[in-house]
Amino acid sequence: MTLLDDWLVYVDKPDRFDQDHFASLMLELGTPALLHRALDPLPNGAEVAELITGFRKRADFNGTYLLPPIHDSDLSLAWRLAEKYRGGVTDRLRELDDPEAALVGDSLIVEIGYEDYRRLKQARELRLLNATMTISDDFVDFKAKFPEWIDGLYEALYMMTTFPEITRYLLWPMLRYPLDDTPAAEIWLMGHRIDFCEDRTLLIVGGAG
Repeated sequence: MTLLDDWLVYVDKPDRFDQDHFASLMLELGTPALLHRALDPLPNGAEVAELITGFRKRADFNGTYLLPPIHDSDLSLAWRLAEKYRGGVTDRLRELDDPEAALVGDSLIVEIGYEDYRRLKQARELRLLNATMTISDDFVDFKAKFPEWIDGLYEALYMMTTFPEITRYLLWPMLRYPLDDTPAAEIWLMGHRIDFCEDRTLLIVGGAG
């Protein structure tokens, strides 16, 4: 029995396996044909398979995880994407009646190098908001409306990059979660990431590796 065989059983009988069983599923589904075999039976699964295939082509692979390709990125484009993503996060937080929506929406975008970000975060000097955790928690509640196999698929996709924004982006054709994570995915492919503070939105340069 392969992990793909287990996955096909799990789709019909989720209680046969724990979701963590599929953490390495995407390593086995290494070709478009295998992705389609695993995902096409699911609602909009073919679209997810195509999205994964396209994303893999644009990323690097270290044998376990996808990584942003090493190249000089256009930070002006990253800024525009950060502005768009800040707006999407603000809108979703407002829909959730979360008071941090106003702080995110009014914040300025500021570049910060990853090492400085990590150092200041460890020193608790950034006054980070809970916005990204709020979105992640809301997504957990949102995907609970779907059949149980979604948990195994989420785990498999999450282990491709370990970034929740990328996982939500790849699952969007299937779940239609009401936040467009495409700007965050594009920023990640440039090697960067976004985080939110009380007084600024951080464009973390080199923060996606």
